[in-house]
Amino acid sequence: MFKAGLVAAVCRAAVVVGSVAGASVLPAVAVAAAQDAVAELAAQLAATITTAQAEAQAAGLTGDAAAQYIEQAIQAAVATSGQSPAVVSQALSQARQSLSQAGTLSPAAAAAIGTVQSVVSGQTGGPSAGAGGGQTGGAPLGAPGSAGGGGGGGSDYRPAT
Repeated sequence: MFKAGLVAAVCRAAVVVGSVAGASVLPAVAVAAAQDAVAELAAQLAATITTAQAEAQAAGLTGDAAAQYIEQAIQAAVATSGQSPAVVSQALSQARQSLSQAGTLSPAAAAAIGTVQSVVSGQTGGPSAGAGGGQTGGAPLGAPGSAGGGGGGGSDYRPAT
């Protein structure tokens, strides 16, 4: 509540002042809010993954079964978070890194995080095959085809004669 009031006050001050320095406050506030959302979701995901790992182990699940159980727990946490795919992707990376550094990331959890991460990356337009830019396959780019079949470009194309 205090944070929302502070952000509102900063935004109002930036609008009232109307200066270049005041205008640069708005993007900084937005970045700070996004970083807070990522950090908060990363902590929630790390706790969810830790709990799911323990539950899977207690249930005697191993390998793919454990990974699927953990993946379902991650997906449920992501769905209830209401965060954008970009925030979720960053939070998954942070959660993976934090659990890995703590030495508590099981192979099944790593696989589950990877699966959810690939789904989320597809939603954010993240790295995927063919995303390198440029033309791939098909006819080369050039003037549009002629409607009259006489060769050369469209109606605006006039060959030099």
